[in-house]
Amino acid sequence: MVNFLPFDRYKVYYFAMTKTFKALLLIIFTTHANYAGAFLNKNEIILSASEAFIISGYEKNNSVFVSWLIEDGYYMYKKSFKFINSNQEYDFKILNSNETTFSDEYFGETQIFKGKLALSLELDRGYNKENILLYFQGCSESGFCYPLQELKLSDIIF
Repeated sequence: MVNFLPFDRYKVYYFAMTKTFKALLLIIFTTHANYAGAFLNKNEIILSASEAFIISGYEKNNSVFVSWLIEDGYYMYKKSFKFINSNQEYDFKILNSNETTFSDEYFGETQIFKGKLALSLELDRGYNKENILLYFQGCSESGFCYPLQELKLSDIIF
């Protein structure tokens, strides 16, 4: 077959696909940037989960006490809190909180904590802090929600 074109067809195809791919990436990034700008105020900074929900804890006898300072503009979901080891979920008591009802677009009417939270739980003698996991989740009031956080109790209580 004789090629009547002064250039290779595959090079033209590669060139056209590269330009199309670059244009597609430009559209995606531009759309994403516009959406992010509509979602967040340009002056707003989203804190990391560890900065938004400052956690501390201590143990006394067989009791563990865990507390959070929740930064202004952030909240935590009450129903997201769990203390679990491989075969058991532990009940906990709320000692101190600023609890309120919040109308969430995904969860409906739900209980949240703002400002501060303190919990306690009773554990069996000889429990292992490495095996107990703490789960919680929170959001910023601007609409950014963090994924479910998972911490070992040993990360909180030294």
